[in-house]
Amino acid sequence: MREEQKRVIELLDSATPKGELNSWGIGFIPRHYKRLSVSMEEARELAEIGYKETFMYFGNQLYFTQALIIGAIISSRYTDIVAVTPSQYGKSWTLGQLGILRANRGSKVYVAGDCSNTTEIIMGKVMEHLQTVDDEVKSKLLEPADKIERLQTSLSKKNVGFKGSGLIKGISLGETFTSQLKGNNAIGLAGDSLIDEASRIGDDTYAELGRRQFASEDGIEFANVRISNPHNPGRFWDDLTAEELPPKTLVVWMDARTALEEERIKSKEQVINSEFFKNKSTCKRYLLCELEDYSEESLFSEQVIDDSPLQDDYTYFLGIDSAYKGKDKIKTALVARTAGGVRVLDFATIYKDNWVDGVTSTEIVNDITKLIDRFKVKLACVDVGFGVYIVEGLAQRKAPVKGINFGAGTTDFRKKAGHYSAKWGDNKRAEMHIDLQELMDGNKITFTSEAAEQLREEMNAVRAVRRASGGKTGIIPKDDIKRAIGHSPDTLDATLLGIHALLLHSMSEKVFLYQDE
Repeated sequence: MREEQKRVIELLDSATPKGELNSWGIGFIPRHYKRLSVSMEEARELAEIGYKETFMYFGNQLYFTQALIIGAIISSRYTDIVAVTPSQYGKSWTLGQLGILRANRGSKVYVAGDCSNTTEIIMGKVMEHLQTVDDEVKSKLLEPADKIERLQTSLSKKNVGFKGSGLIKGISLGETFTSQLKGNNAIGLAGDSLIDEASRIGDDTYAELGRRQFASEDGIEFANVRISNPHNPGRFWDDLTAEELPPKTLVVWMDARTALEEERIKSKEQVINSEFFKNKSTCKRYLLCELEDYSEESLFSEQVIDDSPLQDDYTYFLGIDSAYKGKDKIKTALVARTAGGVRVLDFATIYKDNWVDGVTSTEIVNDITKLIDRFKVKLACVDVGFGVYIVEGLAQRKAPVKGINFGAGTTDFRKKAGHYSAKWGDNKRAEMHIDLQELMDGNKITFTSEAAEQLREEMNAVRAVRRASGGKTGIIPKDDIKRAIGHSPDTLDATLLGIHALLLHSMSEKVFLYQDE
């Protein structure tokens, strides 16, 4: 079990027993927060305000922290909330209700996400709540509730207007938001901002949001609610951890223990069986609710060695890393799919000194073809940076080959299927590195002693970096790795390509450029 998983279990085991907690309308009042900038006495006062308000208008019950966030704004005691909750806590659901309550009181409310998809999720929750909200609120809508329901699929790009100047509008805090600011004389949008995944928003956008108060007339205070998991360092993290908080600012920092005590998370087993628990990155961000530190440690955990004989049921794959002719060598990695997962077996080097056009390339393709035939390789992935001639040569022989561009975007059909590496990798290179990380963290991959030895230095030099835009994970530049180890990480690149071939072959999607029927 990995260190962060042990920490999650220790955190959950330290939760206050239900018998020692005070009950709430739904669940319990938690005793634990990573940070709560008000006393529990005041927190309960605010939560009671939020609970009563939402129950009166929506007829549903809120968990304690949900009620606390809404009550803090509705009471007018706080205008700026910085909150961290575990994943699947109900952030968008809570923001949707708060937006309606504020707009019903005449506020202009800008519902925002780090991207249009996030905004659409929140606006979808607004639509759901408008169907069940009290008739008093429905009577103020400029469009009937049944018409709004019919428009629900496109409403993220529309306004929900209320009589008396109230408004809910979905915006995306990316380039669209920048354009809106330019059209607003760069003074910020005059109104409340309810922001989900705020940690993924760039500092420049935060600066523009901060200027919204200059658009205020008659001293009206606009609300600013920022909820997120801690994806990136930056303004959100700085505000979350600031020792001195500005007036009327509330920090609410939960983790998995808080949600377990509240009973929003039902059991420790629910956490351990979740996908978030299995991945190092999501374990830290969504359960421990902490910022990852990529500056000191390698991306990869310790290698697991397996020197047992090859088995008859192995299926083989090949990764091929190539450099420009005459400048370097061809590196191939043989990878096997086993009953237990993946095994990195061996490497072969094909030298190409004294390059002769039309001759050397054919010799290289011949050597690779022999490897493919010998092991009945199901798919070979080739770095097309300088290996296009290999792809073309193998394709002419109808070999199962696919060219891979390390700098391209992540694999589209894997991203649509929700694969973590494809969804959160900054590019194809990051996707393949994260795949290897996940296999190692999940104890799904082994290495022969010889393969591990050849890979160790290159793997230890790899660091991940969190991109500010969209919370994507990138890998430090290849030139930085070269400087650290004194040569190009060709063996690791070939291994990544071999594993990528295995993973692509495992998918039902057709991935071959060429293959015999």
